[in-house]
Amino acid sequence: MLIGAHIWINKGLVSAVETANLLGCNCFQIFLQNPRSWKRKRRNSNEVMKFREKVKNYKISPVVIHMPYILNLSSPDREILKKSRELLEYEMIEAEQLGADYYVIHPGSHRGAGIDVGIKNLVESIKPFVRKKPEILVENTAGHGNTIGGRWEDFVYLFEKFGGDIGICFDTAHTFQAGYDIRDEDKFLEMLEMIDNKLLPKGILVVHANDSGSPLGSHLDRHQHIGEGFLGRKTFEILIKDRYIGTLPFIIETPKMDIEADKKNLDILKSIEKRYHRL
Repeated sequence: MLIGAHIWINKGLVSAVETANLLGCNCFQIFLQNPRSWKRKRRNSNEVMKFREKVKNYKISPVVIHMPYILNLSSPDREILKKSRELLEYEMIEAEQLGADYYVIHPGSHRGAGIDVGIKNLVESIKPFVRKKPEILVENTAGHGNTIGGRWEDFVYLFEKFGGDIGICFDTAHTFQAGYDIRDEDKFLEMLEMIDNKLLPKGILVVHANDSGSPLGSHLDRHQHIGEGFLGRKTFEILIKDRYIGTLPFIIETPKMDIEADKKNLDILKSIEKRYHRL
């Protein structure tokens, strides 16, 4: 089983790989640059080369890149949509240069224009990058306001268009906040069956392993340390012992007070993994 964390890059990409290794991660996720800014600095080839070397030497895989928060690939606003698509192109080029395996996108918001409009804009936004590296994974959301992806059915058209050329990033906290009670094993398995039937069989490729800081169906995106939120440790036992989900990369995005907080969350996942003999 693969277990990792979202790593800060404030000290540079090479330092991020070192931190991942220090934490005992065999996979990890990063932003490429400030996720709340449209501005980008061109990276020098030396940093890119050293990043790839470190990843290879530490045998870390997959490397996951997360889309900046500011992009809205479903926006009905032409200016925002244009800027979002331009920045996505920049990011995808850089992610490919770094040898990333997956690029996680938030589906965005239709801003009141309707989910059909939003999804069609999303399809057009990612179309140029489908069947290329890194592979695009669409992440489910807590379903706040006009945000797309609070219901798995929101993605039906997306997978009708692209099939297995894209994948899913399954966020545990968002799923719960959107109203799916994955604390109940039967309901969790029903949800997986629905995803297999309506979207893509075994379409989930990465798990964002986060406890929830808000209750079931709240639609409030609040992450919490594993075992300290509304999901609880038992939920992660259900996930890890599942014959398919338990083989996927689990990446924590839990609150970051310091590196010890990450270590504690990772150790909990590792202890569950050991219990179910996935080491």
